[in-house]
Amino acid sequence: MVKQRRLTKPQDIKKLITEQINILRQNEDIDPIKKANAIGYLSNVFLGAYKDGEAAERLEAIEKQLEELKR
Repeated sequence: MVKQRRLTKPQDIKKLITEQINILRQNEDIDPIKKANAIGYLSNVFLGAYKDGEAAERLEAIEKQLEELKR
């Protein structure tokens, strides 16, 4: 059974992609070329989620600073 999970933040995507890459790496029944292509694609998705998450964290920190300056 597939574990249900909410994907609401870039961090959630990063966890899911990491899990799926590890599952692919352990599966010896998949053609090595197809496995490499899938891992490459998922790695690219991971990097996008990583960058988005990093940007969201920085934006949140800036917004907090602005709120403090308004007070």
